[in-house]
Amino acid sequence: MTYLVAAIDLGSNSFHATLVDTGENPYRVVSRAGEKVQLAAGLDNQGHLSQEAMDRGLDCLRRLAPKLIKVDPNNLHVVATNTLRVAQNSADFISQAEAILGVPIRVLTGDEEALLIFSGVVGEVSSTTYQQRKKLVIDIGGGSTELILGQRIPQRLQSFPMGCVAFSGKFFPQRKIKQSYITNAVEAAQNTIEKASLGYFWDDWQVCIGSSGTVKALAALSALEEDGRPYLDLASMAKIERQLLAFDHLDEVLIEGLRPDRGEVLPAGYAILKGIMLSLNLDRIYFSTGALREGVLLRALQQQTNSLSGSLSS
Repeated sequence: MTYLVAAIDLGSNSFHATLVDTGENPYRVVSRAGEKVQLAAGLDNQGHLSQEAMDRGLDCLRRLAPKLIKVDPNNLHVVATNTLRVAQNSADFISQAEAILGVPIRVLTGDEEALLIFSGVVGEVSSTTYQQRKKLVIDIGGGSTELILGQRIPQRLQSFPMGCVAFSGKFFPQRKIKQSYITNAVEAAQNTIEKASLGYFWDDWQVCIGSSGTVKALAALSALEEDGRPYLDLASMAKIERQLLAFDHLDEVLIEGLRPDRGEVLPAGYAILKGIMLSLNLDRIYFSTGALREGVLLRALQQQTNSLSGSLSS
């Protein structure tokens, strides 16, 4: 029997939907869909989301909704991240989005987002040697960056208000690419992490894992693998920086192996990750396909299992 469950992530850069069949164990991915929306680019200095940005998001949801028509509303889980967390007028967007999707939208706190990201990563590496190791997980989104430390459950977590869309607008004037712009963005990310004074207890990780689009793109460009898992290091990051500096404009960033819609935010995402690596003395970061949506799905399945167990025992 087919049990369809879907997770939609209303991110600051892209909206994504993952549809799975939970009638199989582990669940089987039926379809994935996503679009670049760049919601964070519509935030003004007063924290108001522009109508243009909201329209981009709503149009995307109108295209996504028909693909989820067979999903019971109780099994459709929609979460929103940093931009809708901080926008002063986010309620205007959310009410319209809920009308399109027919289900409530949960705006995650930074801590909630970090918890779900960690769950998604842990689920993806559960059958590997990384399961037993203490993990430092890095997730760079369009509007925020999350750091999470733990083995099977998070022990420390922190969300930072820096993301690839926000940094693109702030540190790359006229959308131009220059060495000084990248350097300024790297230093800003590094300072943000260092000002947080994470403390010595963040130092006892055994493996560093990155998730989501920025790390995925950078790891793909690094072309490095260990036991079939992509990774990047400071040497491959330096090569990527030279590739990025070959372009004069964010809209020109087209590199073989890089998804076309990722190019314009990659210099900013690169700068954030390099700043984190420098501030925490990281050299090697592995990529995990598990992230926020996978964490949402795993939590939904756990709730489904608990509900079924409860009904059987009663």
